[in-house]
Amino acid sequence: MRQNLLILIDFTKKLFKSRQMLWAMALRDMKSKYIGSVFGFAWSILNPLSQVLVFGVVFGLIFQTRPDPIYGTDSFVLYLLSGLLPWQFFSQGVTSAMVSVTTNSNLVKKAVGFPSELLPVVTTISSLISHAIGMALFLVILVAFEWRLPFYAPYLLVYLFLLTLFTIGLGWVLSSVSVYLRDVRQVIDMVMMAWFFFTPVFFSTANIQNGLLLTILKLNPMYYVIEGYRLTLLAGRPPEATGLAYVAVVSFVMFGVGGIFFRRLKPGFAEAL
Repeated sequence: MRQNLLILIDFTKKLFKSRQMLWAMALRDMKSKYIGSVFGFAWSILNPLSQVLVFGVVFGLIFQTRPDPIYGTDSFVLYLLSGLLPWQFFSQGVTSAMVSVTTNSNLVKKAVGFPSELLPVVTTISSLISHAIGMALFLVILVAFEWRLPFYAPYLLVYLFLLTLFTIGLGWVLSSVSVYLRDVRQVIDMVMMAWFFFTPVFFSTANIQNGLLLTILKLNPMYYVIEGYRLTLLAGRPPEATGLAYVAVVSFVMFGVGGIFFRRLKPGFAEAL
C-alpha cells in the first residue's frame, strides 16, 4: 500500500514538472485535429449541435419529451445540451486517451525517457478545450433563451476538475492495457455506447418508478455530473452535496488507481509496441 502511494506521489510530481510541455502538446493535439479542415475549430461546436438536432427532433418533437419542472425550463434543447456537453467531453477524452500511447508508438519507443504518462493527459486537455468552447456557446444560448445568467455556474469548475481527474485516470488504465490487448478499443466503444444510454443525457430519471433500476443508475458518476450541470445552469440551484461528494471520491480514486496502473505497466511498453 505504501509503495503504491509513493508511486502515485512521484507520478503526480512528474506531471506537475512537465506542465509546460503538457500544455504545448495539448494545443498541438487540438490543432492537429482540424488541420486541412474547412470549418476548423467550428467542428467542436458543430458536433454537439448535430447530436442536439437529432435527439431534439426524435425526443423533443416526435415523442414530445419535456424536461422535469425541477430544472426550471421548458426548453428541451437547453436540457439536452446541458447533459450532452459534459458527456461528450468525457466520452471523447476517454476514447482519445485510450489510443494515445499506441498511436504515438514511435515516440514511446525512440524517445528515451519520454514521459508517456503525459499522452492520455494531453488528449484529455484537448477535449477539455473543445468542451470550454461548447460551454461558452451554451451560455450564450442560455442567456438568449432565458434572459438570465446562472448564478451557481462557478460550481461547474468543481465538476469539471473532478470529471477531468476521472477521465485521466480511466484513460491511463485503458491506454496502458490497450498496449498489450488491442481488442480493448472495440470493447470500450461498445461499453461507451451502453454507458451513454444508461446516463440521463436525453431522458429524465423522474419517470423511472423502479427503485432498483434507479439505484443502479445512480452508481454512475456521470449521473451526478450531468445532474450538477443541470441544477446549476438551468434550475438556478447549488448541486446536491452527496452527489458532489460521490463524484469527488470516485474521481480521486480513479485518478490514483489509473496512475499506479499506468506506472506498473509502463516498463513493458517499448517491447510490446
